[in-house]
Amino acid sequence: MPIKHYHSSYQRRKKRRNLYILLASLITLAAAAGCFGYVWLRTSSAQQPDRMSVAAADSQLESSASSLPAESLPEESADMANTVLSEPESSEPESSAALPQDESALPYDFTQPVPETEPVEDSYFSDALFIGDSRTQGFILYSGLSNTTSYADRGLSVDKVFTDTVISENGGDYTVADALAHHQGEFNKVYLMFGINELGWSYPQIFQDRYREVVATVRESQPEAIIYVQSILPVSREKSTGSDIYNMERVNLFNGLLKELAAEEEVCYLDVSSGVADEEGYLPDDASTDGVHLNKTYCVKWLDYLKTHALASQPSGASEDAVASAEASVEEALEEAQQSAAQS
Repeated sequence: MPIKHYHSSYQRRKKRRNLYILLASLITLAAAAGCFGYVWLRTSSAQQPDRMSVAAADSQLESSASSLPAESLPEESADMANTVLSEPESSEPESSAALPQDESALPYDFTQPVPETEPVEDSYFSDALFIGDSRTQGFILYSGLSNTTSYADRGLSVDKVFTDTVISENGGDYTVADALAHHQGEFNKVYLMFGINELGWSYPQIFQDRYREVVATVRESQPEAIIYVQSILPVSREKSTGSDIYNMERVNLFNGLLKELAAEEEVCYLDVSSGVADEEGYLPDDASTDGVHLNKTYCVKWLDYLKTHALASQPSGASEDAVASAEASVEEALEEAQQSAAQS
């Protein structure tokens, strides 16, 4: 049975994310003010002794020079006597702001696609699970990726994940949802690819709602996994212009819903379309024989995109712990700024 929607959960995550953004802004402002005050204080206190030292040096040099005949002074010393000593540059290190330097400590921006990363090896996918329709079947068949697991079937859609017994293992037939439950916590990455079979649905919002249920099911059975929501791959220009359903207008509409879903549910959106599309956003003519399913060359391109957009660990948004940490950082930064102001 499909599980309930998680709109209230989204609202809580949204509030936490907005709070963290506000707190992070306060940290930046407070730390910048503290850093400026500290540097100004150290600079102003360091410059005064330097000026006195310069004046004393000039006076001593002039006194020494006047006690000797001009002709007895070496040329370099005579030039030195008429040269104003420059103030030495301060060797004091600049104060560093009290902000986390490790980017992994910052919340992940789920509103944006996964950024490009250093390429990973095939071994990255050894603990991954690919769930999807016939496009995922083709990917597993042609990409050359042989060390991974897939729950894929022709015609599979987000609603059939809970109803159709398409997975056969250990002498039994299971739905994708049941198979996930039987392999509790076994996967560290889960790649989802749905949408091409749902383009004809009259109400696109239902697609997003059902997809949300799939994400929640994956998260429940694989709580430590990085969940990747892959964009719906494009179709060819010929396919797009000749169909009222399988066209780029519908693909782009549904991909917009997937981006929104990824941000709301705090899962990773992969813009795999950009890895295979032409300059106009269509699937190139040489990528497919039917304008929908990718051939071997483009399945390899698909895999190359995944390899260069791979996260090392499960990202997190503005959780309760992150908010608490941000609040502590704000208090620390404000205290430092107050101390610097008092010293000045």
